Amino acid sequence: MELSRSKLLAFSLASSLSLVSTISYSAAFGIAENSALGIGNAFAGGAASAEDASTVWFNPAGMTRIKGNQMVVGGHLIAPSFDFDDEGSTRTNGTPVGGDGSNDGGRFAVVPNFYYVHSLSDELKVGVGINAPFGLATKYDSDWSGKYQAVESEIVTVNVNPSIAWKISPDLSLGFGVSIQYIEATLNNKIDFALVGGAPDGHAQLEADDISYGFNFGALYNISEGTRIGLSYRSEIKHDLEGDADFRNIPAPVAPVLADTNIEAQPDLPAMASLSIHHQWSSKVAVMADATWVGWSSVPALIIKFDNPLKDDSTETLLLKDNIRLSLGATYTTDGPWTFRTGVAYDEGAARNQASRSARFPDNDRYWLTFGASYKLSDSLSIDTGYAHIFVPETKINRNSEVTAINPAGFSAVRGEYESDADILSAQIRWDM
Repeated sequence: MELSRSKLLAFSLASSLSLVSTISYSAAFGIAENSALGIGNAFAGGAASAEDASTVWFNPAGMTRIKGNQMVVGGHLIAPSFDFDDEGSTRTNGTPVGGDGSNDGGRFAVVPNFYYVHSLSDELKVGVGINAPFGLATKYDSDWSGKYQAVESEIVTVNVNPSIAWKISPDLSLGFGVSIQYIEATLNNKIDFALVGGAPDGHAQLEADDISYGFNFGALYNISEGTRIGLSYRSEIKHDLEGDADFRNIPAPVAPVLADTNIEAQPDLPAMASLSIHHQWSSKVAVMADATWVGWSSVPALIIKFDNPLKDDSTETLLLKDNIRLSLGATYTTDGPWTFRTGVAYDEGAARNQASRSARFPDNDRYWLTFGASYKLSDSLSIDTGYAHIFVPETKINRNSEVTAINPAGFSAVRGEYESDADILSAQIRWDM
């Protein structure tokens, strides 16, 4: 019985690290905010517009549209809210968790990015992008009613993406890039010892990181003088995370099993593909659209390996689904230094149902409304700004921590409803050199 109780923690850690494979304001914890200019159009036309050096990320083939050399430095302030209302969360012995039944796990996050395109010739361009394509920052009070599944979660990625593009004809350009991606995860939660003599709660914290590699490619084709389409693809990146599990306040009977140990996990960050169109409606008005697919179903299960020989490896089945993001946008260019943008988007959630949602990030469908403006300071220097409000329907969660092979004697449950939304402010400097 004591060994089974100790394995409860192993499952708790498995739940924590599962977020690394469920990739925040695109479905699960993908970050769409990779351009302040693009956010004004809700990233509609992302693979086709190629209006600035951020095309290194969205479609490297678009670099052939950048005249000369260009550098973009920007950042995004993301202010999410995940306001939880408890509806019967329970401990491993089936009794109510108690504690704080209403808690907001949202945390402010700042996401920077940098892009540079260099012209070797009018037909051949090279570039590099540095951004954060995935990330997570949630933090609840330590006594909230879902504390046995999540307290604090932070996932940071840095993606360095050198790329090359070639204009092979007046209408067709191709691009290719390599991703060098670093990921770091810090995840913790309380441990329920209700079935181990009623001991006080313990604490588990996981820290792990990795550097892995992937690739991306794209094509850009001019259908007519004012209309172009873009297609881009990014590969899965298979990570091999290594780190430490730290346990505190562990009862003596299970201390050997719950000793600090090294861990390893091999989650994949998903592949994605985009198809976009950009149409110059008139000399002042452009319209654009985008459809982006993300392959969240690529990881059927997550396996955590513990160096401690007293712990069995933990397996958690994941229920994520592939998702589609659809967006429409428009741009109005004035006769003066101002350009204005707007856009809407529908971003499908990756969680299949209430049981597959995680308290670390309560995923659901999202609806974007965005606005943006650019001001040209000089012939070579511009400021781009963007704002987005993200609407999220009421989100039910009914997640059990039970995995029979790991925790046969009991489980905790998080049951309740989230009211969620987010505001995003973005700004960047665009410098033509």
